[in-house]
Formats: sequence, C-alpha cells, structure tokens
Amino acid sequence: MHVSSLFKHIFLKLGWLVATGATVLAAGTAHAQAVQGVTDSEIVLGSHQDLSGPLASLGAPFRDGLILGAEEINAAGGIHGRKVRVVVEDNGYDPKKAVLATQKLLTQDKVFAMIGTLGTATSTASMPLTLDRGVPFLFPGAASESTYQPHHPLKFALTTPYGPQVGAAIKHAYEKLGKRRYGILYQDDESGQSVLRAVEEHLKVHGLSLVERTSYKRGEIDFSTQIARLKAANVDVVMLMGNTREAASAKTETKKQSWPVDMMAGSGASSAATIKLGGEAVEGLYVTGQWMNSAQEVTPALQAIRDRYKARFGQDMQDGVNQTYVSMMLFAEGARNAGRNLTPQTLQQGLERVKNFKTVFETVPISYAPGNHLPPMEALIMQVRGGKWVLVSSAAGN
Repeated sequence: MHVSSLFKHIFLKLGWLVATGATVLAAGTAHAQAVQGVTDSEIVLGSHQDLSGPLASLGAPFRDGLILGAEEINAAGGIHGRKVRVVVEDNGYDPKKAVLATQKLLTQDKVFAMIGTLGTATSTASMPLTLDRGVPFLFPGAASESTYQPHHPLKFALTTPYGPQVGAAIKHAYEKLGKRRYGILYQDDESGQSVLRAVEEHLKVHGLSLVERTSYKRGEIDFSTQIARLKAANVDVVMLMGNTREAASAKTETKKQSWPVDMMAGSGASSAATIKLGGEAVEGLYVTGQWMNSAQEVTPALQAIRDRYKARFGQDMQDGVNQTYVSMMLFAEGARNAGRNLTPQTLQQGLERVKNFKTVFETVPISYAPGNHLPPMEALIMQVRGGKWVLVSSAAGN
C-alpha cells in the first residue's frame, strides 16, 4: 500500500473510532438525562410545606431539616459524586395549593422525587399526581394509611400511622390512667375520619365505645362549643389526633371551662411549639408518636447538629427538623445502595435494603423490604410536665 494511502486509511479508521466513541458517550449522557431530576452532578428533590398556614410553625422546621440534611450530604461529597438540591414550595396546608405546588415541582423543576411533604390532606392530594408520573413519593409527614396503602413500588412511608398511635394512647389511658369514658374531637375530613375509625376499633378491644364525638374544620382554633359538648357528656378523656394549634387551643379551652380532663393528641402536636402556644394550659397534655423531639437527651452528637443548625439558620433548632433531616438521610442511604445508575427503580431497590436505620435523632428504628414500605408501627407516649415534654411510655400501638 502506498504511504499516502496508508495514512489516509489510518485517519479514516481513527475518525470512525472517534465518531463511535462520541456516539456511545452521547447515548450514555442521553440515558442519564432521561431520568428526571438526575444529572452527572446533581439530584433534584422537591417538597411542599406549610409556610403560611396553620401548620407554619412546623412547616418551617420541616423545610430547614431538608436543607440541613442536603447540605450535610453535599459537604461529605454527595451521593456517588452528585450533590443534592432541594426545591421547597408552600402548600399553606391547603390540598389545592399542594396540588399546584406539586405540578410546578414535577413539570418546571423536574424533580427526581418528592420528599417529606407536610400534612395528611396535602400529602394525600399530591401523592397520586406524583406517582402517576413515575416519580417516587418519599417519607411524607402524614400519619394516614394512604401513605402506605395500597402498596406502590415508589411510595415509602415514615410516620407512625394514626392506628398504632391511637392504640398506644387508648391502651395507656385504659391500663395506666383507668379511663373508661372516651370522647373524640376530630378534623372534619378524611384524615379525621380515619382517626375516628381507629378510635372506635381500639375501644372495642376493651369492650367500650365512644361516649361523645364532635368535629372541627381544618384550621379551626375556637373549640368552645366542642369542648362544652364533650364536658356535658362527662367524658374522662378526650382523643384529639390534631396538630400543634388544635391541641394547644383545645387544651386551653378546657382550662377556660374549668374542666380538668385528660387529653391525648397525636404526633402532629408533639412539638415544643405546642407548649409555647398553650403555655400553662397544656400542662398534662399527652401525645403519641415515634419522635422523641425535645424529650430526647442532649448528647454531644445531638448538640453538634444543634450548633450547626444555629450557625446556618440563626436560631435554635425547632422540633420537626429531626423528621425531615432523617428523611433526607434515609434518601441518601437508599440512593447510595442504588449505585451510580440512579433511577426510580434502583432507588426503590436501594431503600428496600435499609434495615434498622438510625441517626443522631432518637426514633423507632426504620426498616423496609421488598413489598413492605410500611412506617414504624410502634408509638411513644409523652406528656407535658413542668413546661417540657417527658417520655412516659414506649408502648406498642397494636
């Protein structure tokens, strides 16, 4: 072969190799970009919180916990070289706003997953929209059964449901406090109805039924009529699976009406904000849930994260930060297990390998498995004593 022809042949061969390599590289890049919210350098997560409505005292800490967790992950090098970015929208504790926020996060921000959304009604409204697009719906701050039933491969629950919470509360009230006459104050929507059903079912275990029942609208804080009705029925314990404002307002109303009745609230009220809102009126209030919150002993590790939070946000760490911080760390664990090829399906498999997960924040251990994306089914019981939450019992809720 002539020298010039030889060089021409070599150059043509090299050109073919370069072109082939470029095609393979482009195909690999296209594959990576085909997964919404995942690039070579970044994972985008979305969430909606109540930043302007009745749960704003909890929504802001929920937002901050996501940010704190993401920044800690990124400072440690990210997840397989990718940094985590969180986009948070305001849901105002309104299901319609939650749906609009979710649509924006899915279509404009193109998030890889939704994480740590606050509120039962708001999470329930936005979950179908998310799952229908093949986007994971992870660890909502909601205690309804809809967070894990029916099973869906891309939804994972984190919050102990109302059923086990109610079961733990009634068991404690029946066995330890000797209560026999139960009344309920419940939210007038599907989440409240699920609480009502749970209370009725767990009372049957002890051969009891509700003496009185009364409801309230979402966001309502004037419970004078409802408390008067429960008082007239002579109940000796009030079941209230409400949030911070509802629990503080209802307990304050019992004091106004000079009615020293015991009240059992749910995990949504297990915040220092409840004590701040209700003051002395909430002394003796019981709550159930999986998070120790301010009842947790301050260890050096916990103090270190408190210090990081204060340096970052300019204020003391509030209850609620722990839940979404744990959510972010759970996501990171599942994403690391998934490997570099992060997709909704590999994340699912990665999360299903999580066993007895714990962080610096004390909570019931968290585990998942194929076909089992359930939250912890055990509830702690705490009570306001001397102006602070104190752990009373770790009774199982079933």
